[in-house]
Amino acid sequence: MLSWIYPTTCELCHESAELSLCPDCLAGLERVPRPICLYCGAPLKITPATTAGCPFCERQPRPFTLARSALLGNEQNMQLIYKLKYHQAIYLAAALAPLLAEVWHHTPGLNQDFAGACLVPVPTSSEHEQKRGYNQAAELATALGNILGLPIAHVLQRCDTEHGSQTRLSATQRRLNAYRAFQVRPAYSENRRSLPPHIVLVDDVFTTGSTARACCHALLQIPGVQRVAVMTLVRAERK
Repeated sequence: MLSWIYPTTCELCHESAELSLCPDCLAGLERVPRPICLYCGAPLKITPATTAGCPFCERQPRPFTLARSALLGNEQNMQLIYKLKYHQAIYLAAALAPLLAEVWHHTPGLNQDFAGACLVPVPTSSEHEQKRGYNQAAELATALGNILGLPIAHVLQRCDTEHGSQTRLSATQRRLNAYRAFQVRPAYSENRRSLPPHIVLVDDVFTTGSTARACCHALLQIPGVQRVAVMTLVRAERK
């Protein structure tokens, strides 16, 4: 009855759809182009000197096994993230999660090496969660877990000393803030709750990788955790 009175329409073409993005519009979203860095998943420009990794990964420590993103950070894709993150469009998580599942199924380093893994969403600050009423990364992780049949664990929390958004900060500022921002919840750090040896960190956007690196560094301190992979919906261009 409610579906008849308030029918679901596609966020982009506004036609009737089962979810908030119709199959055609979902298929039309711009994916991360190949080739990509085998470590962080960044698009690579093909040159005679092209290697398996991007220059950034060759210079920076990499606590995660690999990182993969579904979509390129173009204007349309970032608008969808903006709506999910800031405009209460929680329904977009279920519509966009199949894109993450698509990446999972097409990446042997994930669907084989991380079979039986646990999904861990990147936490948001308590201030942001109270203001919005939800954490977009947790919504994506839950929707992805439902598709893949993987459990979700809220292992990480933001420290009270971390404030504000990372969006407008430089890469150096992001790194310094990020490593101070995340800590493992006591139940996991004190081994009162256990985790599988392989963890998949889930977030909405991968930009410089500072947040992912900081979260992975914290997760690898947990007894028994051996490897962490990162999955994000959008791969934004590094500034």
